[in-house]
Amino acid sequence: MINSLYFLIFYSLLHFHGRGILILLDKLIPNIGLLNYRIQKFPIVLLSPLFSLFYIGQIVLIANFFTGSNNIVVYIISLFPVTANFYKGKYKFKFEKIEIVLLRILTIIIIGFSSNTITFHQDAASYHLNTQLFIRTEKIVLGLANVYVRYGYSSLSDYISSIFWVDNNFIFLHFLNLVFISIFYIFIIWCLLESSNFRLKIMSLGLLLFGILDNFGIEGGRNGYIDIDTIGKQDNAFAILFFLTNFFIIEKIYKQEKLNKVDFFIILFLILFSVEYRFFGLISIVGLLLLIKDNIKDYIQLDVIPFLSLGLIWVIKNYLITSCLFYPITFTCLPSRWRNNFISEWQSEELRFFHSAYNILSETPMEWYIRWSERYLNYYVSINLVISFLIVLLVLNILLIRKKKHFIKNQKIVLYLFLIFAVWLLSAPSIRFGIGIFLLFIFYFTSNFKHFRFKFVNNLFNKRYLKISVILITIFTTPLIKNYSVENLSTSLKQITPPSIEYEQNYDTWGVSVKVSNKNEDVKFCWLNKECTPPPNFKIIEENLYGYRLMILDN
Repeated sequence: MINSLYFLIFYSLLHFHGRGILILLDKLIPNIGLLNYRIQKFPIVLLSPLFSLFYIGQIVLIANFFTGSNNIVVYIISLFPVTANFYKGKYKFKFEKIEIVLLRILTIIIIGFSSNTITFHQDAASYHLNTQLFIRTEKIVLGLANVYVRYGYSSLSDYISSIFWVDNNFIFLHFLNLVFISIFYIFIIWCLLESSNFRLKIMSLGLLLFGILDNFGIEGGRNGYIDIDTIGKQDNAFAILFFLTNFFIIEKIYKQEKLNKVDFFIILFLILFSVEYRFFGLISIVGLLLLIKDNIKDYIQLDVIPFLSLGLIWVIKNYLITSCLFYPITFTCLPSRWRNNFISEWQSEELRFFHSAYNILSETPMEWYIRWSERYLNYYVSINLVISFLIVLLVLNILLIRKKKHFIKNQKIVLYLFLIFAVWLLSAPSIRFGIGIFLLFIFYFTSNFKHFRFKFVNNLFNKRYLKISVILITIFTTPLIKNYSVENLSTSLKQITPPSIEYEQNYDTWGVSVKVSNKNEDVKFCWLNKECTPPPNFKIIEENLYGYRLMILDN
């Protein structure tokens, strides 16, 4: 329980920090009014923690061109927006229904229970922790991906996480992932309990039913619904960013509404945030273009410059580390002293091979599925996903009456969704990379209902306690059940620390390697040592270029 209370405090601080950012934006940008703004009637203030994390990430990213993030100046600039909460007048706090506030608090507390048994993911040991260590302790290293190819995959999550190391306890990195899960459920609560839109209520109900079914099926369940990432993964954080981004885009397309200045600002913010978590988020630009294609000149104004500038800084960071604008896409790689064609081509092919990408020119969809499902995880999750999807549709079709020709009238949305799905198939069709896409499909393929078939079902649906019960059941089953057991409860904050590893000097190349010993018998990764080079050990030459460390592979 104590971990949940710590997370509640953590989330609340991020909320007030993000709220301060919204206030400052209101001060800086005339007539934007973000603090009290609603997009599709959804109050933007509920996304305050996202604005907080995005701001922190950008400050650390920019600072890292000149210094490490473990710097008092970086901390002061990062924390400054909190002070904006002391503005009075139109920025004073507004009271909401106590029932909704308590439900949000309960949601955050339940999600916080996942901290009781959380552990590191192998990606943390492989490269995330060391990436963050580089960010914390020194300015950007040119050609860092030459030290270890995985360093090229650094995301905004690593920049944000780098300032949340507290006394060698990494539990706050887990809290960062939980912020996204909590916001997802707060969004669903709004759709089901606060929105007056019947269509959104049914779509949210379908998503919650899908979430409940996630606990049943082959291997005890798992159907592509969100889950709790271990430390070092950000799959669900990206999935939720991607889902929210495209929710706002698709709703605008569905209602055939023109984007106003503030809507455009919010969607650009979410797109950039998702791209900096995983460059697959670039596909959302297609959705944005569908919205503004008829009057695109109206949107190319000064308001776009901050996002273009931040996006450019992100791309420059990629280039300095990997020599590629979007690593490991080989055609985006440009000449540099630290460029190595082999690494980007190797990683690009490895991603497609490991995740069994669809080869559209050489195999049929069925041949691809047979090959893809040879990995047992893909097989059973895909079966559970399809069965869960069909059950949700069956239940809703029994209870509700469908709209006629709904999907024909909304072909643009259907085509956009299938474009997203096709890009996923052709690039890296891992289940964990597809979570945001599955959520979108479930959400929008349950949108073709207009009212209940039976009056008594409608009366039941209108009872708030039943909807709250469905919400809480889904939230409660999101953390693993073992997190609620007495033996996993604690009276102090959980301590998550990396193991102690022995290293030995490399004599034929730069740095050190994990020492082969009984102590390190099961150790495959470097964990926390910037000088450690995991296999394969290329020959690395370190130089100094205008005060920056430069890593070059000796060919």
